[in-house]
Amino acid sequence: MVIAFGSCTNDINDLGKDLLLPGDLVTVGKVIEKETLKAYTLTDEKQRTDEPAYNLLGTFNDPVFGKTTADFACQFRLTGYPDFSKNAHVDSLVLYLLYMEVYGDTVTPQKLKVYELASDLDIDQKYYQDVNLKSLAKGEILAEKSYIPKFKLDSLTNNYGSTKKEPKDTVVQELRIKLDQKLIQKLLAADSLTWSDNDKFLNYFKGLYIESGDLSAGGSIMRIYTLATGSRMVMHFHNDVTDSLYYDYNINENAARVNRFAHDYSQTIFSVNLDKQVDQDSLIYLQTTGGLRSKILIPDLENWTTLIPDYNENSTNIAINQAELIFQVDTIVSDTAKYIPPQQMVLTAIDKDGKEYLPSDVAFSSLYYGGTYNSSDKTYRFNIAKHMQEVIEKKKENHGFYLATAFRSATFRRVALKGATSKTGIKLEITYSKIK
Repeated sequence: MVIAFGSCTNDINDLGKDLLLPGDLVTVGKVIEKETLKAYTLTDEKQRTDEPAYNLLGTFNDPVFGKTTADFACQFRLTGYPDFSKNAHVDSLVLYLLYMEVYGDTVTPQKLKVYELASDLDIDQKYYQDVNLKSLAKGEILAEKSYIPKFKLDSLTNNYGSTKKEPKDTVVQELRIKLDQKLIQKLLAADSLTWSDNDKFLNYFKGLYIESGDLSAGGSIMRIYTLATGSRMVMHFHNDVTDSLYYDYNINENAARVNRFAHDYSQTIFSVNLDKQVDQDSLIYLQTTGGLRSKILIPDLENWTTLIPDYNENSTNIAINQAELIFQVDTIVSDTAKYIPPQQMVLTAIDKDGKEYLPSDVAFSSLYYGGTYNSSDKTYRFNIAKHMQEVIEKKKENHGFYLATAFRSATFRRVALKGATSKTGIKLEITYSKIK
């Protein structure tokens, strides 16, 4: 690999020419196929949402992708035995949620409600995006808050070219929700045995459910930093000696955290063809949070050599240098200046039973396989040369591919790509060598 990358030139077709004997190399060429490709937008498979790196919260009415709602439930862990001695008096109990990223607008208030969990969250259990978190919570509301998400660039990063359009860093924002007095009384009523052990405490206080209310327009999704960044529940109190004391109930890797995602595509322009592999739209749509993915079909992939001029299978050997599948972002519909596209896509092959698997090309390296967003030409590119060779050699069957976003449970992203029927199309560019 080191030798190969060290040999790179501006023309990939020249790579390796000097290794062939004179007269062996007939020609190096490229064929581009886009006429036979097909692409459809499908709802994504249900995603696991337990113990994500980040939790998502909010309701967002996307002008293109419809409505998405994200809310979550989590446990809290003890940080030690609290000292409520010396005539302690509780001032407040506050839920602090920290975030740096807002996807959507920063003018529409989010309608948030907080409930105490009535049922246990099991950190060893698998939870999926359609989990009914409200059914796990008590009916009584502990807090209601109307909150407008904030986004502010760190002025110190201006030295590194940070702008609103392309931020390099942001200020951490803190969402504070003051909780009801009844929960304070419950926590204070816990006996010494409960305070001495986390398992006993979790059995006594199972956690909180933070619900995102419905919005008819606008809104946004906040990415909550629930691990090791300050999101927590805090008991503020004072006693006869000190005016300002506090006790933290932390969210850490041992605390169960579960997201719920809900999507409504009924008012979208693509809803008429969603999940129907009959008529193709000129665009395909992809979204995280178990939202949308695409199915890509390349008929007769194993017979691609028919595209090569003057090809004779009895007298010419073909070596595939590169087979690049190229997807072009529609920057107008995606509105990439306002909505950041997914940083990474994942292309999986489909077997005869409809199950997906990663192409063999992934084993070489992520750089070779591709899928990263190229902001200069607004494309996603995948190299499937080895997979294609295996299809030609009948080691693998050609049943198409799924294209989906990466990091689907821990971040909110969406993008519209040029479909197979658009003028730009989806391209399969095959660079090959004809060898005698």
